[in-house]
Amino acid sequence: MKNPIKFFFSKEESDTLVANNRLLSYAVGLAGQNANYSFVSGKLFVFLNTVLKIDPAKTGWITGFSTLWDAINDPIIGTLVDARKFRPGNKLRPFLLYLPPFIGVLTVMMFFDFHLSETVTIALILAFYLLYDILYSFQDVALWGMLPLSSPHSEERSRVSQWISIGAGAGSTITIIFPSVRQILVDGGLATEKTAYFLGAVVFGFVGMLISMLAYRMKEKVVYQPEGKNSVLKNLASLRHNKTLIIICLARLLAGLSLTLPWEYFFESGRSRLFGMELTGGTFQLIYSIIPGIPGALMMLFTTRVAKRVGGMKRLLVIAESTAIAVRLLCFVIGANGRIEHTVPLLSVMLLVSVMNIPQNMKDIAHRSLISDSIDEVELKTGERTEGISFSMQNFISKMTGAISKLIQGYLLKWMGYNTKLTDAAGKALEGAALNAAQAPNGRFIKYRWHQFMLGPVIGSVLYLTVILFLKDDRAHMHEVERLLREKRELAAQEVEPVNTDA
Repeated sequence: MKNPIKFFFSKEESDTLVANNRLLSYAVGLAGQNANYSFVSGKLFVFLNTVLKIDPAKTGWITGFSTLWDAINDPIIGTLVDARKFRPGNKLRPFLLYLPPFIGVLTVMMFFDFHLSETVTIALILAFYLLYDILYSFQDVALWGMLPLSSPHSEERSRVSQWISIGAGAGSTITIIFPSVRQILVDGGLATEKTAYFLGAVVFGFVGMLISMLAYRMKEKVVYQPEGKNSVLKNLASLRHNKTLIIICLARLLAGLSLTLPWEYFFESGRSRLFGMELTGGTFQLIYSIIPGIPGALMMLFTTRVAKRVGGMKRLLVIAESTAIAVRLLCFVIGANGRIEHTVPLLSVMLLVSVMNIPQNMKDIAHRSLISDSIDEVELKTGERTEGISFSMQNFISKMTGAISKLIQGYLLKWMGYNTKLTDAAGKALEGAALNAAQAPNGRFIKYRWHQFMLGPVIGSVLYLTVILFLKDDRAHMHEVERLLREKRELAAQEVEPVNTDA
């Protein structure tokens, strides 16, 4: 990539090659969408808990039930997307243009304090979230479903998967600046905690959704003729032909069974020193996020090359999870008993986490590439393409995992004795960093912060690894599938050509 400007804005395109300027729009659109999702999924639990003062167990049920509903409706929405009638090249694109503004408005409403009772607030948040979730699911299925439609060739789809995963990762990562910005606004008297979260919802939620509309510029290059009439039940039944999808979904679901909390609870309730500089709250979190994240983010640019070197996307997944287990165990020992508060242990942990993040950041690219290939296999077996149901199942698993995680988090906080009702000397309820800092006298919460932060994810990694080992990844077989599909599509196109009756 000698000239990045020419590379990203190149208009060179063919029946199989995706123009880089369209790919850039697709990646930026996913960045906007993921900024929205990252803010909602990462901050709503904390907002309800520490700002609106809802009981942690109830917060766990609110977010857990919402995410469970979100998960259940995804496969239904995916099958509806696959079953609907559409003009060539417009199976998914309309969802990318018309839904984002409505999703953005609902995001903002979830982070607004209506000053109502706890019961009414819970009911209102649930109503907003359920509507948000339905619209978001349609858009999300369409966004990711565009990947297997982007090209009939697996190598080109892997390239698309690499770049859009970078875009999605950038969107998710940008929300890490929120804790620091929030702390500056609140400490400087420029905003209350409630106002800071509302502004975050406007910037990351509403604006992020408007940016996601750029993905509409992508083209659907895979043109096929469905064999027979599509239906919801038929599309659901087609899942049994997709072993790759089933294995990846099961592995990701089991990975969510970890005893861990949102990392705000670790960073904002602790302190650390780096070269004499004291790190607290949002500052600590920001530094820990950025420095170890840089190597992994940069290496995402070379995922397809790395996968070829190590023997395929499956081996990349195995390496990623094995590395994560080893690094977390070592980091726990290094930072145990408060040693993470000092410069050398902190730098050592960040260096190790940097190593861990390199293959970890490639996992989503590998998942999406493998699932895109599996859709071709399903088409060869059944005559139907299942972009909607396949990527809605990915969403289903992500949200089922999120629902389970939120329930675990609520009860874990309860067990650790986390108290949302702490007040200052004047009786005023504490918020944000002040609330977390006030947990210091709570021996159980302080004692187990590092355990749940560093060791909790190991449980999920072990479970994930035991399932992903059964995955098959054969490039020669995939090339044969592409050849047979090409012949099949050419034959189908010839059969539907109009007959000349003028002779």
